Amino acid sequence: MKRSMKSGIVVVLGTMLFTTLGGAVGADAKTTKPANKAIYGKYIPLEGASNVQDLGGIKTTNGSVVKAHRIIRSNKMIGYTKHDAKVMTGTYKLKTVVDFRSNSEIKSTPDLKIAGVKYIKDGVVKDSNFGGNTQAEFAQQLAVMSPNHMPEFYQGLVSDKISIKGYKLFFKQLLNQKKGSTLFHCTDGKDRTGIGAMLFLSAMGVSKKTIMQEYLRSNHNLAKDNAAAISAMDKVTTNKAARANFRRLKAVKKAYLNAAYKKINQKYGSTNNYLKKLGLTAHKKAQLRSMYLVK
Repeated sequence: MKRSMKSGIVVVLGTMLFTTLGGAVGADAKTTKPANKAIYGKYIPLEGASNVQDLGGIKTTNGSVVKAHRIIRSNKMIGYTKHDAKVMTGTYKLKTVVDFRSNSEIKSTPDLKIAGVKYIKDGVVKDSNFGGNTQAEFAQQLAVMSPNHMPEFYQGLVSDKISIKGYKLFFKQLLNQKKGSTLFHCTDGKDRTGIGAMLFLSAMGVSKKTIMQEYLRSNHNLAKDNAAAISAMDKVTTNKAARANFRRLKAVKKAYLNAAYKKINQKYGSTNNYLKKLGLTAHKKAQLRSMYLVK
């Protein structure tokens, strides 16, 4: 996993450095076209974040649906405005934020603190300085990085001890959240958050096909952000490998999430067995479904 953690540094740096250079485009994302709620839940248009989805409305294989205003995925919250905070606490009854980022990321781009909302630091990568490199170091890493760094990173997210500990804490929080909503996020809200969403939806009984479609939605939500970030990167380096690797890390692809599924199946036999590793016994899974599903 040493190699995959180096890959992970690039994942975060790509967002931290080049989302900033490209500019925040959360307000522009309001033009996002309505999507199938049974697959994607509901897009939440905010002024300061572009990849925010209420998972409510997503259908399970037995016809139940995830309750609205209970669980929300997001990208980083440093850009959230006072208006955004009002929307989240008013309309979506936000009670708790679970932050999957590293110490370095949190220090560099701290979340907007919202009165009355509990904040849980829950890093899922083992390097506490994850994302702390300079722009020059970042470009150099991209130039020599394997094209497979993203699948490797995803495999680390479901097998490293710190990741298992982090996602276990995530489910513990969901079980403790009797009312209101929990928002979970990382930096772009697509990789670490994508794994969190996959695990939650798997526990709810959502089909793998729907989970994949929901995961890939980040490409749509982040399209403007990514275009700006790629343009900024192309001004920093002319190295072809660096540019290609940056484009890989800014995207979400079926191969990335499938790499996580493959690692889970290799180590635990099934996603259900993996969820047990995260503390979701049959009893707790039933409890979680009673809390987050409705017929």
